[in-house]
Amino acid sequence: MHITKISETFFISPQIQYEHVKTLADKGFKTIINHRPDGESADQPLSKALAKAAKKAGVSYHYIPFKPGKATPVDKEKVKEILDREDGPVLAFCRSGMRARSLHKSITRGPGLLARLFGKT
Repeated sequence: MHITKISETFFISPQIQYEHVKTLADKGFKTIINHRPDGESADQPLSKALAKAAKKAGVSYHYIPFKPGKATPVDKEKVKEILDREDGPVLAFCRSGMRARSLHKSITRGPGLLARLFGKT
């Protein structure tokens, strides 16, 4: 399992498997966010089963699936709320980790160039 550190409390990875959940808990992760829709690939575990493994391992689990490039404002707000309230390391995953990375970037970056230049929010 390849884990990439994005910040002190946020990490991303490609698809995780059931057996990875216990390993993540042992490494100190408190929360897992799944951005991969069930059925995207025949070889991926179902979210419901990952949620069960997370519960057993004492890890908070959130299923916020979206297709690449299709995160909604609601998806972004859900992730922002999770990040605001969690006090330990969070791992977000999808097929490759890129959805998780781009969603995190979109909710944590500062104001855009026009807002910085012209003081608009």
